[in-house]
Amino acid sequence: MMTQIAPNDTHTTCPYSPDDWIVHRHYGIGQIKAVETKAIGEEETTYYKIAAHNDSTIWVPISSGADLLRPAASEDEFAEVVQVLQRPSRQMNAQFQTRLARIRRVSREGNPVMLARTVRDLWARRSRRGQLSNTEESAWRRLVDRLIAEWTVSMDLDETQANQRLYHLLEAHALPSTAATRS
Repeated sequence: MMTQIAPNDTHTTCPYSPDDWIVHRHYGIGQIKAVETKAIGEEETTYYKIAAHNDSTIWVPISSGADLLRPAASEDEFAEVVQVLQRPSRQMNAQFQTRLARIRRVSREGNPVMLARTVRDLWARRSRRGQLSNTEESAWRRLVDRLIAEWTVSMDLDETQANQRLYHLLEAHALPSTAATRS
C-alpha cells in the first residue's frame, strides 16, 4: 500500500519537497518527485521518491535522508568550484593506496568543491605522467560525471556547456605554467 503525503500533513516533517534537487551520496544528483508512505507488512515508512540522474527511481526513507542526501549546490557554491578549478593543481601522494583513499573519501562525501579539487589533481597527474592507473582513470571519470551532472542542475547549463567549461578550466589552470616552474 502506498499513500502520498498531503501538503498540509503536520505529522511528517520532510526537509525536502517535491521538485527539490538533491544529491544522493551513492547515486549523485536527482530530483524529489514525491513523498510517499509505503506499508511493508505491518510497518509504514515514509520515503522520498527520487528521479536519479541515470534515469532510475530510488526510494530513500525520510529517516535516512540526513545521512544520504544533501541539497544540490547553489550558484555561490559553484562559484567556489570554478575558483578551485582556476588554481594550479596540488601534487597527489605518491602512494597509490593513499590516493585511492582520498578518491573514495571524496566520492563518498560528494562535496562539489572536494570533487573539483580531486578532478583537477587527477587530471594534472594524468597530464604529467601520461596516464593514470585503470582504477584512478575509472574513478576520475565517475567524479567528472558527478561534478558535471550537479553543475548542469546548479548553474542551469546543458551537459555540453558544463563539459566545455570544465575542460577549458582544467586546460587553462590545472598545470603550473612552465615559466612558473622554471623560476
